[in-house]
Amino acid sequence: MKTERCDLLVVGGGPGGYTAAMRAAAKGLRVTLVEKGPMGGTCLNRGCLPTKALLEDTLTIERVRRARFLKGDLKINRERILERKAALVAESVAGVTQTALEKGVTLLQGKASFTGPDRMALERPGDEPLEVQARHILLATGSRPEYGPGFAIDGERVLDTDAALALASIPRSVAVVGTGNRGVEFAAIYANLGVRVTLIERAKRILPREHRWVSGRYRQVLGQRRMQVLTRTEAVAAEPTQGGGVRLTLESPKHEQDRLEVDQVLLTGSRRPSFAGLNLEAAGLVLQDGLLEHGPALETGQKGIYVAGDAAGAPYLAHKAIGQAMAAVDGILGKEASAEALVVPNCIYGDPEVGSVGLKDYEAKKAGYNVRLGEFHLVRNGRAGTMGKDEGVVLTVSDADTGRVLGMHILGPSATELISLGALAVRNGLTVGDLKQTVLPHMTLSEAVFESAAATDGEAVHQ
Repeated sequence: MKTERCDLLVVGGGPGGYTAAMRAAAKGLRVTLVEKGPMGGTCLNRGCLPTKALLEDTLTIERVRRARFLKGDLKINRERILERKAALVAESVAGVTQTALEKGVTLLQGKASFTGPDRMALERPGDEPLEVQARHILLATGSRPEYGPGFAIDGERVLDTDAALALASIPRSVAVVGTGNRGVEFAAIYANLGVRVTLIERAKRILPREHRWVSGRYRQVLGQRRMQVLTRTEAVAAEPTQGGGVRLTLESPKHEQDRLEVDQVLLTGSRRPSFAGLNLEAAGLVLQDGLLEHGPALETGQKGIYVAGDAAGAPYLAHKAIGQAMAAVDGILGKEASAEALVVPNCIYGDPEVGSVGLKDYEAKKAGYNVRLGEFHLVRNGRAGTMGKDEGVVLTVSDADTGRVLGMHILGPSATELISLGALAVRNGLTVGDLKQTVLPHMTLSEAVFESAAATDGEAVHQ
C-alpha cells in the first residue's frame, strides 16, 4: 500500500474540518483532508445552507401574503425553489473546495480508518488504497441522527430532515416531532407554504434549552399563526393510513394514548457524534458514553489526535465547530490553550428567530450572582414595527456588583444576527455601561440591544 506523509490529517470536510485544514495550511503546515462525500459536510449539503434557502424563499411568500397593498392569487413554483436551493449548495461546495485547494490543502475522497495512532488507511472509490501518516490527526467526522424505536423513515410519509429538504411535494398537513432548532425552523418553512402544522414536544415547553420567557412567548406566536403545539407529548409510533397519510400514536400525562392523522411526519431526532468505521481501537482511543474525552485544546487522551465540531459533542452547531477547529490548530502550532470555554451563541432560524448566549437570569442566580435583568420589547422598536414583526424581546442578564454582561436572549427578527452583540459582550467582559455608551444606528433593530442594557437601570428611552 502506498504511503504519504503530512503534518496534519483532517478527517471530515464540514465547517470544522475545512476550517482547520485551511488555517493549518495558511500557517505553513502540510495538510491532507479526507472526506467521503462532497465538501461542506452536513452544513452545506443537508443542513445550514439548504434550510436557510428554503426558509428565505418561504418567508418571501409569507410577506407577500401579508402585504395589505397586494391583491390576487399567489402561485408557488416548487421546482424553482428547489432549483435555487440546489444552485446555492453547488456554488458553496465548489467555493469551499476551490479555496481549500488554493490554500494548499490536499483533498482526498474516501473512507478513513486508523491503522495506528499516527496513521490511517483510506479506501478510495475507483483508486487503490492509500495510507497517510501524519504528525497530527484531527477528527471532524460530524454526528448522526437518532430517532428512537417505533419509526421507519420512508421519505414519503415519514421524513427525516434530508427528505424534507427535497420538498418532493407540499402536504396539506404535517406533524413535526421535536421543537428544538431544526423543528421550529422546518415548522416555519411548512407554515409559510400554507401547510397545517402540528408540533410535538415531549418536554414541558418548546425550545426547552431557551429562556423560559422566550419559550413561552414563542409558543404564543405559533398559536397566533394557527400552528398546533402539543407539549408533554411523545410520538411513539407511526403507521400508514388508507388515505395515503400517517397515523401517529401519542402518549402524554393527560391521555395515556391518543391518535393524530396527518399527511406527513417530520422527525427531527437527536444527534450523537459519529465515529463509525474509524477503527478507533487501533489508535488507542476509547469512547466514554459515545464521546472522545478531550482537553481545552481539543486534544484527546491519545497525544497528537484531536477532535472538533459535532464529533466533540454538544452543542451541534457549525459555528462551534469553526471555533473548535481554530483552537485545535492553535494547539497544534504550540499556542497555549485558553482556560476559558468558548462562548458559543445558539441560533434558531425560524419565524420569529431566537438568539441566545451565556447565562439566563435564573441560572445566574443559582450560580451565586447578584443578578439584574434588562428587558426591552420590540413593540417599542420602530424598525420592528415597519417590518410588522414586533412580537419580540431583548433580555440582558448582568451582575449587579460588577455590571458585567452574563447573558443575552433575543426573540424577534434578525435575532440570529443581533446575538453577535451579546456574544461580543459576554466573551470580552463588557458591562451594561459599555453597551449603554455604545451609539447604535437609528432606526435599526440593533437599538433594542442598547435599550435592553439601558432598561437594566430603568433608563430605556422608548419603553
